[in-house]
Amino acid sequence: MNLTVTNLQKRHKIRLPAIHGLANFFLAKSGKRTGIEWGEVSVALVNNRKSKEINRLHLGHDYPTDVISFNFSAIPGQSGGVEDGELVINVELAARLGSIYWSQDHELALYLAHGCDHLSGANDNTPSRRQQMRRRELRWLKDAKLQGLDLNLLST
Repeated sequence: MNLTVTNLQKRHKIRLPAIHGLANFFLAKSGKRTGIEWGEVSVALVNNRKSKEINRLHLGHDYPTDVISFNFSAIPGQSGGVEDGELVINVELAARLGSIYWSQDHELALYLAHGCDHLSGANDNTPSRRQQMRRRELRWLKDAKLQGLDLNLLST
């Protein structure tokens, strides 16, 4: 897998190696759960303005959101059955809501897990599915911590 993480927002200082390590871990978890082999995956870290712009352009929703995921299925016969994807993660929203609920780092890590879950085909379009996804993502966060991965994603 080739993973690229790009910080497109300027308000919050990001620890890119920690984001990269955690994204690799969550993609491995999601791939193992679904049998997906990841090829090229990119993670774009954005602010509310960019999140809203992408959400409006691609999903028709005129508001910023936490995570947007795009799957790019392999072209038959060209890439050996691997899946490519892109995540757009709203750092500004994670920082604001994380301060309310638990921590900014935890919220951002949860968005990353949630995006990887969506990339692998999980859907949160019903209360039951949303609850299943949240339980799985919180378990992934716990597993990451147990593996010693750095969950400090924002620099202070």
